[in-house]
Formats: sequence, C-alpha cells, structure tokens
Amino acid sequence: MLTQCAGLTEWQRAVGQATEQTCSGQSFIAPDTEATMTPIPVGSSLDALHELPQYPAGTSFGPDIDAAHEILLSDAGEQVKRAAFLDWAARHQPCVFGRMATKSGAPARGLAMNLCWISQEMLETGPHTVADRIAADRRTWKERAARGESSAFLVIFNSPHLARARPSVELAWTCTDLASLYLTERAPIQPDVIYTEAIPLRGRDGILRLFKGSVQLFHTGAHLRRHHDRRMPGGAMISVTAPGHYANSLLTQDLYTDLVESTHMVRRLAARSVGAGGLGDDRAVSTTWHRDTRPAERDAARSFSAAYQLDVLVQSDVVSDPRLRTGPCPAHEQWSWLDLSYIDAHETTPEDRTHGWFHGTPIHERDLHHNPWSPVVPVDAPDFNY
Repeated sequence: MLTQCAGLTEWQRAVGQATEQTCSGQSFIAPDTEATMTPIPVGSSLDALHELPQYPAGTSFGPDIDAAHEILLSDAGEQVKRAAFLDWAARHQPCVFGRMATKSGAPARGLAMNLCWISQEMLETGPHTVADRIAADRRTWKERAARGESSAFLVIFNSPHLARARPSVELAWTCTDLASLYLTERAPIQPDVIYTEAIPLRGRDGILRLFKGSVQLFHTGAHLRRHHDRRMPGGAMISVTAPGHYANSLLTQDLYTDLVESTHMVRRLAARSVGAGGLGDDRAVSTTWHRDTRPAERDAARSFSAAYQLDVLVQSDVVSDPRLRTGPCPAHEQWSWLDLSYIDAHETTPEDRTHGWFHGTPIHERDLHHNPWSPVVPVDAPDFNY
C-alpha cells in the first residue's frame, strides 16, 4: 500500500515560497503566491494531447458512438454536447448505476450525479485552468453530496485528440496527467494504482461523514479492446461512484428507512452490472463475468472476474494494448478476484479495510473537502480489499 501525504514531494518543494498545511498530522504545501490557483505538479503540460497516436479519419467506434460523435466532435455548444453525452450514457452504458445517474428528469431511484465538462478549448488554455475548473466543480459536487443530493461525479475531457487516440503508452501517460488535474492531493498520479475519492454525507443524526468512492477511467479507444466496457464517446472521462454513499443517501432522502434494505438493492444492481457489457458492436463481449454461472446465485455473489482491474485508475498494460479483443480473455490477463462482499450493511470500524464504503468516518465541518484515503496497489487474491 502507498502512503498518503508522506512528506513533501519533489514538485511541492519546487514551488518555492509556500504555506505549510497538515493532512492527518502529515505535511503538504500550497503556494501562497498564487492562492487562488489549484496546486498541480511543476512542469505539468497538456502538449502531449497533440502528439497522441491517432486512428485514421473515418474509423468507426460502433454505431452508437459514431452517432454521438456527430455532435460531440462538432462545433455545437457545450450544453448541446452535454445532452448528447448523457443521452448516450443513459442508453449504452453497461453499468446499471451509470444509466440511472445519467437519465434525464428526476433521479432514477434517488441516484443523481454532477458533471464537469472540459472542452478542447479549455484544454488548450493549459493545465492550471483545467485544474481550477475541476476543483471548483468538485467542491460544488461535494456540497451537494453532503446534502444527499448526488453520489457520482463525472469529469468529461471532450477532445478529438482523445476521442481518436489509439491505445498506446502515450495515451496511458496522458490519462495519468489528466487524472493529476483532478486528484491534485495525490498528484502526480501513477499508473496501476487504485485511487479513492472521499464523499461527504450528513446523516439523519446530523453527523457529517466521509464515504469512499471508486475513481475509474473511460475513453473512446477502449472500443473492442480488453476493457471494452469502459468505452465512451467524445474523448476520456474520469468517473467517481460511491455505492455506500448512495445507499446511505437513500435514507436521508426518505426513500428507504433501513440501511440493510437500501444496501441490498445496491448489491443487487451491482451484481446485475457484471456481465452486462459487450455493447455497441456485434463482435464485442462483456469484459466482466460472474464466477458463479447460476443466475439465482448472482445477487449474493461475493466476487467476480474481469479482463482488467476495474478499480485501477489507469491500468497501463490495458490502456496501451492495441490488440482487438472479440473472444475470451487469456487466463494470464484475467483478474479473478474482484470483490463484491464490501457491499454490506454490517458495522465496520476504522480498523477494517472496507471501512468507509458503507459506514462513513465522522469528520469535522472543515474537512468537508478532505480526502484521507490512501492509494493502494492491487493484488489479485481472494482476500484483497481496500
């Protein structure tokens, strides 16, 4: 496991005059010469976007994405593009939670999300502008989340350079650069690591708590690759989902009266998302599957398998792999022990590895925007959890 805030990083030392702050008793710094600017790694640049290996013009990413690209890669305004993306996600996203959160109108089953839109024009202005926009939208989202009004956050990088990018090492590193503009408290983001977001919620008892959220990458070039179920139109996306926050928010919304019942519903939907992929192309197969082949047992499944590690933010060997995948995943590339047992209403304590998913950690009001969760290096083992 990696440590968080473990002293000053090289880029933090390089900012010169700085104000030292604390993170759970450990130090980090923020420049006092640019107090309104979100701190990002020194030397951050988005110039590599223009150098990404590209698919030739006319390459198809499936009829659903091709149709969405008619708007998302056009000169249409941001609101029109947002609507086009949400329409695609509500119909073509294999994750049940993703379809629910992006559905137009009233939140489906009380699940709502916030969306941060980063256009190609904004990317051209440089990393500081992008980081500031994400930080502002992230704060707004967490304020809504604390009221039980949102349990998901999507950061869309709408760029033709990203939408047409071939799977490559260059793309993997660019995705870590983009992620560093979001999780600035963990920057620079490293490949092959699990990063966790912290989402606040004020319970019916009035106590403010932090819940864990999964931070995942989607991008257009995943089409017909090892992580086909992470395809999306228009470029790349960082998606944050928090099943435990959602289950608890259903109580604050008075949609459920008991955490056991709301958690059971969340567990059932999560289990039904497994194996539901392979959309958008007749040649595609789902990149997740249940270990238990008996349908009646799936809602109670404790684990499942996939062609990649779903919770790793940027899995380098996957994002860089150009090979078409239209059949079973080779055994040596499978992740056989992806956990579902954490979706459980039983009481946990800070000593439990899964604490924070369904039972939040009480915090002070001033820590509403704090993220205490440490990055983790995954292991494919039945007892791995975080």
